[in-house]
Amino acid sequence: MSAESTTREQIASVTAEYLATELKISADGISGADVLRDLPGADSMKLLRVVSKLERQWDVEFEDEAIFAVKTVDELVALVEKSVGGDLAAS
Repeated sequence: MSAESTTREQIASVTAEYLATELKISADGISGADVLRDLPGADSMKLLRVVSKLERQWDVEFEDEAIFAVKTVDELVALVEKSVGGDLAAS
């Protein structure tokens, strides 16, 4: 998936899909406001695997400090969005 064609909605969808697969929960039950570590079955190793999958999906590498600062699903989506397109979030 190229950065030019990637939208926030696509990033959010893929992020929820990876979280759901790794945590063995339904993607429909994942909300942007959810705290990552509070998701059912979440632990640091599973969350790091999700981050690794996101890095491979969009061919990016996140700074360790940025990853450890992320608390919610929305914050993780925003980090991916910033890394992929830089200016996708016209805010």
